[in-house]
Amino acid sequence: METDKIGLKKRPRTDGTTAYYWVASSVSRNAGDYPLKTVRVHGTMDEITARCRVLTSELKQWLAQKGIGAQQHFDGTLRSLIRMYQTTKGSSYFTVKSNTREMYDYALKLLEQDCGMRRLDKLTGLDIRDWYDHFKEPAAEGKPERIRRAYQCMQILRIVVGFGVVANVTECFRLKTVLESMSFHVPRGRTEQVTYEQAHAICTVAIGNGLHSIALAQALQFELTLRQIDVIGRWERSEDMKAGGIVDRGQRWRDGLLWSHIDANGILTKPTSKVDGVTAEHDTNQYPFLRKIIDMVPMEKRFGPMIKSEVTGLPYRDRYFADTWRKCADEAGVPKTVWNRDSRAGGITEGSDAGADLEHLRHHANHQNSATTQRYNRKTLEKTRTVAQFRIAHRSAKNASET
Repeated sequence: METDKIGLKKRPRTDGTTAYYWVASSVSRNAGDYPLKTVRVHGTMDEITARCRVLTSELKQWLAQKGIGAQQHFDGTLRSLIRMYQTTKGSSYFTVKSNTREMYDYALKLLEQDCGMRRLDKLTGLDIRDWYDHFKEPAAEGKPERIRRAYQCMQILRIVVGFGVVANVTECFRLKTVLESMSFHVPRGRTEQVTYEQAHAICTVAIGNGLHSIALAQALQFELTLRQIDVIGRWERSEDMKAGGIVDRGQRWRDGLLWSHIDANGILTKPTSKVDGVTAEHDTNQYPFLRKIIDMVPMEKRFGPMIKSEVTGLPYRDRYFADTWRKCADEAGVPKTVWNRDSRAGGITEGSDAGADLEHLRHHANHQNSATTQRYNRKTLEKTRTVAQFRIAHRSAKNASET
Protein backbone atom coordinates (compact mmCIF):
# COMPACT_ATOMS: atom_id res chain seq x y z
CA MET A 1 0.00 0.00 0.00
CA GLU A 2 1.07 3.59 -0.64
CA THR A 3 0.76 4.47 3.07
CA ASP A 4 3.17 1.65 3.99
CA LYS A 5 5.72 2.85 1.44
CA ILE A 6 5.83 6.30 3.04
CA GLY A 7 5.64 5.06 6.65
CA LEU A 8 2.19 6.47 7.39
CA LYS A 9 0.31 4.80 10.23
CA LYS A 10 -2.93 5.78 11.91
CA ARG A 11 -4.28 5.19 15.37
CA PRO A 12 -7.90 5.72 16.49
CA ARG A 13 -8.44 7.96 19.51
CA THR A 14 -11.03 7.41 22.21
CA ASP A 15 -12.95 10.48 21.04
CA GLY A 16 -13.49 8.93 17.61
CA THR A 17 -10.87 10.96 15.76
CA THR A 18 -7.71 9.55 14.18
CA ALA A 19 -4.08 10.31 14.99
CA TYR A 20 -1.50 9.95 12.21
CA TYR A 21 2.14 8.99 12.61
CA TRP A 22 5.19 8.42 10.45
CA VAL A 23 7.03 5.27 11.55
CA ALA A 24 10.59 4.66 10.34
CA SER A 25 10.44 0.88 10.75
CA SER A 26 7.47 0.76 8.38
CA VAL A 27 9.64 2.20 5.63
CA SER A 28 12.66 -0.02 6.21
CA ARG A 29 13.51 -2.83 8.58
CA ASN A 30 17.05 -1.44 8.59
CA ALA A 31 15.97 1.73 10.41
CA GLY A 32 16.80 0.43 13.89
CA ASP A 33 19.62 2.93 14.49
CA TYR A 34 17.86 5.84 12.82
CA PRO A 35 17.52 8.69 15.38
CA LEU A 36 13.95 9.51 14.34
CA LYS A 37 11.71 6.54 15.19
CA THR A 38 8.17 7.95 15.17
CA VAL A 39 6.83 11.38 14.24
CA ARG A 40 3.33 12.69 14.83
CA VAL A 41 2.05 14.34 11.62
CA HIS A 42 -0.76 16.88 11.35
CA GLY A 43 -2.85 18.70 8.77
CA THR A 44 -4.95 17.66 5.80
CA MET A 45 -4.33 14.26 4.22
CA ASP A 46 -2.35 15.93 1.44
CA GLU A 47 -0.18 17.70 4.01
CA ILE A 48 0.21 14.51 6.06
CA THR A 49 1.30 12.39 3.08
CA ALA A 50 3.63 15.15 1.85
CA ARG A 51 5.31 15.30 5.27
CA CYS A 52 5.63 11.50 5.34
CA ARG A 53 7.27 11.51 1.92
CA VAL A 54 9.82 14.05 3.12
CA LEU A 55 10.56 11.99 6.24
CA THR A 56 10.84 8.84 4.13
CA SER A 57 13.20 10.57 1.72
CA GLU A 58 15.41 11.65 4.63
CA LEU A 59 15.47 8.10 6.00
CA LYS A 60 16.42 6.66 2.61
CA GLN A 61 19.15 9.26 2.34
CA TRP A 62 20.50 8.20 5.73
CA LEU A 63 20.38 4.51 4.74
CA ALA A 64 22.17 5.24 1.46
CA GLN A 65 24.93 7.21 3.16
CA LYS A 66 25.39 4.38 5.64
CA GLY A 67 25.45 1.81 2.84
CA ILE A 68 22.53 0.01 4.49
CA GLY A 69 19.78 -1.85 2.67
CA ALA A 70 19.38 -3.11 -0.84
CA GLN A 71 21.33 -1.21 -3.49
CA GLN A 72 19.16 0.35 -6.18
CA HIS A 73 19.92 -0.93 -9.67
CA PHE A 74 19.01 0.46 -13.07
CA ASP A 75 16.41 -1.71 -14.80
CA GLY A 76 15.94 0.47 -17.85
CA THR A 77 13.11 2.61 -16.47
CA LEU A 78 13.03 6.21 -15.37
CA ARG A 79 11.73 5.07 -11.97
CA SER A 80 14.86 3.04 -11.29
CA LEU A 81 17.10 5.93 -12.38
CA ILE A 82 15.26 8.31 -10.04
CA ARG A 83 15.67 5.91 -7.13
CA MET A 84 19.35 5.47 -7.92
CA TYR A 85 19.71 9.25 -7.88
CA GLN A 86 17.99 9.44 -4.47
CA THR A 87 19.92 6.61 -2.84
CA THR A 88 23.39 6.37 -4.40
CA LYS A 89 26.23 7.64 -2.27
CA GLY A 90 27.95 10.45 -4.15
CA SER A 91 24.78 11.67 -5.84
CA SER A 92 24.27 15.44 -5.91
CA TYR A 93 20.94 14.71 -4.20
CA PHE A 94 22.86 14.57 -0.92
CA THR A 95 24.77 17.81 -1.40
CA VAL A 96 21.83 20.21 -1.70
CA LYS A 97 20.27 21.85 1.35
CA SER A 98 17.33 20.13 3.01
CA ASN A 99 14.81 22.75 1.87
CA THR A 100 16.07 22.43 -1.72
CA ARG A 101 15.82 18.65 -1.47
CA GLU A 102 12.15 19.01 -0.53
CA MET A 103 11.54 20.87 -3.79
CA TYR A 104 13.47 18.19 -5.67
CA ASP A 105 11.36 15.49 -4.05
CA TYR A 106 8.15 17.15 -5.21
CA ALA A 107 9.23 17.07 -8.88
CA LEU A 108 10.79 13.62 -8.56
CA LYS A 109 7.52 12.27 -7.19
CA LEU A 110 5.61 13.70 -10.16
CA LEU A 111 8.07 12.25 -12.66
CA GLU A 112 8.11 8.82 -11.01
CA GLN A 113 4.35 8.71 -10.59
CA ASP A 114 3.41 9.75 -14.14
CA CYS A 115 6.44 8.73 -16.22
CA GLY A 116 8.41 6.30 -14.08
CA MET A 117 7.41 3.19 -16.01
CA ARG A 118 8.87 4.48 -19.30
CA ARG A 119 12.04 2.86 -20.61
CA LEU A 120 14.83 5.31 -21.31
CA ASP A 121 16.03 3.54 -24.46
CA LYS A 122 12.61 4.13 -26.05
CA LEU A 123 12.29 7.80 -25.09
CA THR A 124 12.44 10.60 -27.63
CA GLY A 125 12.36 14.36 -27.34
CA LEU A 126 8.74 14.25 -28.46
CA ASP A 127 7.89 12.09 -25.44
CA ILE A 128 9.59 14.56 -23.13
CA ARG A 129 7.71 17.43 -24.76
CA ASP A 130 4.46 15.54 -24.07
CA TRP A 131 5.49 15.21 -20.43
CA TYR A 132 6.06 18.95 -20.20
CA ASP A 133 2.63 19.63 -21.70
CA HIS A 134 1.07 17.14 -19.28
CA PHE A 135 2.66 18.69 -16.19
CA LYS A 136 1.61 22.21 -17.14
CA GLU A 137 -2.07 21.30 -17.50
CA PRO A 138 -4.36 23.34 -15.21
CA ALA A 139 -5.27 21.80 -11.87
CA ALA A 140 -8.95 22.25 -12.78
CA GLU A 141 -11.06 23.69 -15.55
CA GLY A 142 -10.80 27.46 -15.63
CA LYS A 143 -7.53 27.49 -13.67
CA PRO A 144 -4.25 28.78 -15.19
CA GLU A 145 -1.63 26.49 -16.69
CA ARG A 146 0.99 25.29 -14.21
CA ILE A 147 4.04 26.38 -16.17
CA ARG A 148 6.25 26.64 -13.09
CA ARG A 149 5.48 23.04 -12.11
CA ALA A 150 6.22 21.74 -15.63
CA TYR A 151 9.46 23.71 -15.88
CA GLN A 152 10.59 22.42 -12.49
CA CYS A 153 9.98 18.81 -13.60
CA MET A 154 12.07 19.33 -16.74
CA GLN A 155 14.91 20.88 -14.75
CA ILE A 156 14.91 17.94 -12.35
CA LEU A 157 14.79 15.51 -15.28
CA ARG A 158 17.97 17.16 -16.61
CA ILE A 159 19.62 16.69 -13.21
CA VAL A 160 18.61 13.02 -12.96
CA VAL A 161 19.79 12.26 -16.49
CA GLY A 162 23.04 14.09 -15.74
CA PHE A 163 23.49 11.84 -12.71
CA GLY A 164 22.91 8.85 -15.01
CA VAL A 165 25.78 10.02 -17.21
CA VAL A 166 28.07 10.24 -14.18
CA ALA A 167 26.90 6.77 -13.11
CA ASN A 168 27.71 5.47 -16.63
CA VAL A 169 24.13 4.56 -17.51
CA THR A 170 24.38 4.15 -21.28
CA GLU A 171 20.89 5.40 -22.12
CA CYS A 172 21.53 8.69 -20.32
CA PHE A 173 24.30 9.80 -22.69
CA ARG A 174 21.83 9.92 -25.57
CA LEU A 175 19.08 11.51 -23.47
CA LYS A 176 21.42 14.21 -22.20
CA THR A 177 22.07 15.22 -25.82
CA VAL A 178 18.33 15.24 -26.54
CA LEU A 179 17.60 17.44 -23.51
CA GLU A 180 20.39 19.86 -24.42
CA SER A 181 18.69 20.48 -27.76
CA MET A 182 15.35 21.24 -26.09
CA SER A 183 14.12 24.40 -24.40
CA PHE A 184 11.10 24.99 -22.21
CA HIS A 185 9.23 28.16 -21.41
CA VAL A 186 10.74 29.76 -18.34
CA PRO A 187 7.99 30.78 -15.89
CA ARG A 188 7.83 34.50 -15.29
CA GLY A 189 9.08 35.77 -12.00
CA ARG A 190 6.57 36.65 -9.33
CA THR A 191 5.26 40.20 -9.52
CA GLU A 192 3.41 40.18 -6.19
CA GLN A 193 4.82 42.08 -3.24
CA VAL A 194 3.92 42.85 0.35
CA THR A 195 3.28 46.57 0.81
CA TYR A 196 4.06 48.50 3.97
CA GLU A 197 0.33 48.80 4.66
CA GLN A 198 -0.10 45.03 4.34
CA ALA A 199 2.93 44.30 6.50
CA HIS A 200 1.62 46.70 9.16
CA ALA A 201 -1.85 45.11 9.04
CA ILE A 202 -0.44 41.57 9.35
CA CYS A 203 1.66 42.59 12.35
CA THR A 204 -1.33 44.26 14.00
CA VAL A 205 -3.47 41.14 13.56
CA ALA A 206 -0.69 38.83 14.73
CA ILE A 207 -0.06 40.85 17.91
CA GLY A 208 -3.79 40.98 18.57
CA ASN A 209 -3.92 37.18 18.29
CA GLY A 210 -1.01 36.68 20.68
CA LEU A 211 1.38 35.76 17.85
CA HIS A 212 4.21 38.21 18.44
CA SER A 213 6.57 35.81 16.66
CA ILE A 214 4.67 36.24 13.39
CA ALA A 215 4.65 40.03 13.75
CA LEU A 216 8.38 40.13 14.47
CA ALA A 217 9.19 37.83 11.54
CA GLN A 218 7.04 39.90 9.18
CA ALA A 219 8.62 43.17 10.29
CA LEU A 220 12.16 41.79 9.97
CA GLN A 221 11.53 40.40 6.50
CA PHE A 222 9.88 43.54 5.17
CA GLU A 223 11.99 46.21 6.83
CA LEU A 224 15.41 44.56 6.45
CA THR A 225 14.59 42.70 3.19
CA LEU A 226 15.84 39.46 4.71
CA ARG A 227 15.05 36.08 3.16
CA GLN A 228 12.50 34.04 5.07
CA ILE A 229 15.03 31.31 5.82
CA ASP A 230 17.44 33.88 7.30
CA VAL A 231 14.73 34.97 9.72
CA ILE A 232 12.92 31.79 10.82
CA GLY A 233 15.73 29.35 9.96
CA ARG A 234 15.23 25.76 8.87
CA TRP A 235 15.21 22.28 10.34
CA GLU A 236 17.34 19.51 8.87
CA ARG A 237 18.00 15.93 9.80
CA SER A 238 20.92 15.34 12.15
CA GLU A 239 22.53 12.10 13.24
CA ASP A 240 24.41 13.48 16.25
CA MET A 241 21.92 14.72 18.82
CA LYS A 242 24.75 15.44 21.29
CA ALA A 243 26.50 18.00 19.10
CA GLY A 244 24.66 20.93 20.69
CA GLY A 245 22.36 23.51 19.21
CA ILE A 246 18.57 23.28 19.08
CA VAL A 247 17.44 19.74 18.32
CA ASP A 248 14.00 18.17 18.15
CA ARG A 249 12.82 14.79 16.90
CA GLY A 250 16.04 13.96 15.10
CA GLN A 251 16.43 17.38 13.48
CA ARG A 252 18.67 20.35 14.20
CA TRP A 253 17.67 23.98 13.65
CA ARG A 254 20.00 26.30 11.76
CA ASP A 255 20.36 29.50 9.71
CA GLY A 256 17.74 31.57 11.58
CA LEU A 257 18.11 34.86 13.44
CA LEU A 258 19.41 34.80 17.00
CA TRP A 259 19.05 37.60 19.51
CA SER A 260 22.85 37.62 19.66
CA HIS A 261 22.87 38.83 16.03
CA ILE A 262 21.72 42.25 17.33
CA ASP A 263 24.25 44.15 19.42
CA ALA A 264 23.62 46.67 22.21
CA ASN A 265 23.46 49.49 19.65
CA GLY A 266 20.72 47.80 17.65
CA ILE A 267 23.04 46.77 14.80
CA LEU A 268 22.00 43.46 13.25
CA THR A 269 24.84 41.45 11.71
CA LYS A 270 24.14 38.00 10.31
CA PRO A 271 25.79 35.74 7.71
CA THR A 272 23.27 34.91 4.97
CA SER A 273 22.38 31.30 4.27
CA LYS A 274 22.27 31.52 0.48
CA VAL A 275 25.73 32.88 -0.32
CA ASP A 276 28.87 32.05 1.65
CA GLY A 277 30.86 35.06 2.75
CA VAL A 278 27.97 37.53 2.52
CA THR A 279 26.77 39.19 5.72
CA ALA A 280 23.57 41.15 6.25
CA GLU A 281 24.23 44.33 8.23
CA HIS A 282 21.42 46.68 9.29
CA ASP A 283 20.77 49.38 11.86
CA THR A 284 17.40 48.39 13.32
CA ASN A 285 17.07 51.83 14.93
CA GLN A 286 16.47 53.29 11.47
CA TYR A 287 13.11 51.50 11.29
CA PRO A 288 10.73 52.75 14.04
CA PHE A 289 8.04 50.21 13.09
CA LEU A 290 10.48 47.31 13.46
CA ARG A 291 12.00 48.71 16.65
CA LYS A 292 8.55 49.03 18.21
CA ILE A 293 7.93 45.30 17.69
CA ILE A 294 11.43 44.33 18.84
CA ASP A 295 11.03 46.42 21.99
CA MET A 296 7.88 44.49 22.91
CA VAL A 297 10.15 41.59 23.89
CA PRO A 298 11.40 41.88 27.49
CA MET A 299 15.20 41.92 27.87
CA GLU A 300 15.17 38.72 29.92
CA LYS A 301 13.60 36.86 26.97
CA ARG A 302 16.11 38.04 24.38
CA PHE A 303 18.16 34.90 24.02
CA GLY A 304 18.30 32.08 21.48
CA PRO A 305 16.21 32.21 18.29
CA MET A 306 14.34 35.46 17.68
CA ILE A 307 11.37 33.71 16.09
CA LYS A 308 9.83 30.92 18.18
CA SER A 309 6.34 29.46 18.08
CA GLU A 310 4.18 30.52 21.02
CA VAL A 311 2.72 27.00 20.98
CA THR A 312 5.87 24.84 20.95
CA GLY A 313 8.48 27.25 22.27
CA LEU A 314 10.71 26.12 19.39
CA PRO A 315 11.59 27.72 16.05
CA TYR A 316 8.90 27.19 13.43
CA ARG A 317 8.86 24.44 10.83
CA ASP A 318 8.42 26.24 7.51
CA ARG A 319 4.99 24.78 6.73
CA TYR A 320 3.65 25.62 10.20
CA PHE A 321 5.01 29.15 9.89
CA ALA A 322 3.43 29.56 6.45
CA ASP A 323 0.05 28.34 7.68
CA THR A 324 0.11 30.57 10.77
CA TRP A 325 1.21 33.61 8.76
CA ARG A 326 -1.48 32.93 6.14
CA LYS A 327 -4.24 32.97 8.77
CA CYS A 328 -3.03 36.38 9.98
CA ALA A 329 -2.72 37.65 6.41
CA ASP A 330 -6.24 36.48 5.57
CA GLU A 331 -7.61 38.24 8.64
CA ALA A 332 -5.69 41.37 7.62
CA GLY A 333 -7.31 41.31 4.18
CA VAL A 334 -4.14 40.46 2.26
CA PRO A 335 -4.92 38.68 -1.06
CA LYS A 336 -4.05 34.98 -1.21
CA THR A 337 -1.86 35.71 -4.23
CA VAL A 338 0.51 37.55 -1.89
CA TRP A 339 2.85 35.25 0.03
CA ASN A 340 5.08 35.80 3.03
CA ARG A 341 8.10 35.31 0.77
CA ASP A 342 7.00 38.42 -1.15
CA SER A 343 7.93 40.55 1.89
CA ARG A 344 11.51 40.93 0.70
CA ALA A 345 10.38 42.08 -2.76
CA GLY A 346 8.02 44.55 -1.11
CA GLY A 347 10.79 46.11 0.94
CA ILE A 348 13.09 46.40 -2.08
CA THR A 349 10.31 47.93 -4.19
CA GLU A 350 9.52 50.46 -1.47
CA GLY A 351 13.18 51.47 -1.40
CA SER A 352 13.23 51.87 -5.17
CA ASP A 353 10.03 53.93 -5.14
CA ALA A 354 11.56 56.12 -2.44
CA GLY A 355 14.49 56.94 -4.72
CA ALA A 356 17.21 54.88 -3.03
CA ASP A 357 20.33 54.26 -5.11
CA LEU A 358 20.31 50.87 -6.86
CA GLU A 359 23.75 49.96 -5.52
CA HIS A 360 22.59 50.78 -2.00
CA LEU A 361 19.50 48.63 -2.51
CA ARG A 362 21.64 45.72 -3.62
CA HIS A 363 23.59 45.97 -0.39
CA HIS A 364 20.39 46.25 1.59
CA ALA A 365 19.02 43.07 -0.01
CA ASN A 366 22.35 41.16 0.00
CA HIS A 367 21.76 40.11 -3.58
CA GLN A 368 23.97 37.32 -4.88
CA ASN A 369 25.20 39.29 -7.88
CA SER A 370 26.74 41.88 -5.57
CA ALA A 371 28.49 39.28 -3.42
CA THR A 372 31.98 40.15 -4.68
CA THR A 373 31.41 43.87 -4.10
CA GLN A 374 30.14 43.21 -0.61
CA ARG A 375 33.15 41.10 0.40
CA TYR A 376 35.46 44.02 -0.22
CA ASN A 377 33.21 46.95 0.59
CA ARG A 378 33.30 48.19 4.20
CA LYS A 379 30.41 50.67 3.91
CA THR A 380 27.49 48.23 3.89
CA LEU A 381 26.02 49.56 7.15
CA GLU A 382 26.22 53.14 5.87
CA LYS A 383 24.40 52.14 2.67
CA THR A 384 21.65 50.16 4.41
CA ARG A 385 21.08 53.12 6.75
CA THR A 386 20.68 55.38 3.72
CA VAL A 387 18.05 53.06 2.21
CA ALA A 388 16.22 53.00 5.54
CA GLN A 389 16.13 56.80 5.70
CA PHE A 390 14.76 57.03 2.15
CA ARG A 391 12.03 54.49 2.91
CA ILE A 392 10.89 56.12 6.15
CA ALA A 393 10.82 59.55 4.50
CA HIS A 394 8.83 58.09 1.59
CA ARG A 395 6.25 56.64 4.01
CA SER A 396 5.88 59.96 5.80
CA ALA A 397 5.38 61.83 2.52
CA LYS A 398 2.88 59.23 1.34
CA ASN A 399 0.89 59.46 4.56
CA ALA A 400 0.89 63.26 4.40
CA SER A 401 -0.51 63.25 0.85
CA GLU A 402 -3.35 60.94 1.90
CA THR A 403 -4.51 63.16 4.77
